[in-house]
Amino acid sequence: MLTYTLFPAIMLLFFGGLLAMWVTLYHKPDELLERIADRVGWTTLALFAVWLSILTYDQRQIPILTAGQISVFLGFLIWMDQLLVQRKMSQRMLVILPLVTVILLLLAGIAGGLHHKSAPDELHSAWSAVHIVLSMAGVAMLFGSGVYGAGSMLLRRELMSRKFGRLFSSLPSMDEMHKLRAFAIYFGWLLITISFASAVAFMFLENSGTPSFFSHLHEMFGLWGAASLLALSERFRWLGDQKQARLTVAMSTVIFLLITGSVLQIFFGGQS
Repeated sequence: MLTYTLFPAIMLLFFGGLLAMWVTLYHKPDELLERIADRVGWTTLALFAVWLSILTYDQRQIPILTAGQISVFLGFLIWMDQLLVQRKMSQRMLVILPLVTVILLLLAGIAGGLHHKSAPDELHSAWSAVHIVLSMAGVAMLFGSGVYGAGSMLLRRELMSRKFGRLFSSLPSMDEMHKLRAFAIYFGWLLITISFASAVAFMFLENSGTPSFFSHLHEMFGLWGAASLLALSERFRWLGDQKQARLTVAMSTVIFLLITGSVLQIFFGGQS
């Protein structure tokens, strides 16, 4: 039972402390404290991975058997993406948005329930594991594109107002954020596309599953459509950089709502 009670509390404690450190760094920059925050971030990721590994071993399936488990697993992927990018480029204050999101996902996971008593039979299959993990990984990447889009908007505002203060100095350059945004969009779209294809393949090859399980493909199609629109807009430069940044923020929000609807459809679609 500690897997479902103590570990979530430990993760919330670590992420809350990490958020407090970055808020402190914004008000009072300190190189030593920033290095410590980076190390704490990686430690937190390692603890997160250990917790999910124990949960996987306990239930003989990756954490996808409840809506709460999917929520915390998505939080893990978002934080992992954040730290992998951090290795190549310091994002400084942009880290606050992923941190807040991970904390909210952990709280939602706890509220939604982590201990599974029963789950749709399809969720115990390897097909479902592949499909859901790819979906969440794609959403995590597209969330990252929204973060970089928001960073571009903030930096643009600072430049237009000629404010070169604490916020300006704590953000990556416009060119770096543009490159990261484009990479996150393309890679996220690829993962979503493969995930959608795997779900359709599961439906036809296995020829099984409840209506609620398959009806969530409506949301998946909407998710793929939103990701495709974003990728096409980025590829063909339909909009200027700032309009594209705003579109990325808006679409990443829409994508979050679509994946939420897809998960709710799986678990609660047949309960009406």
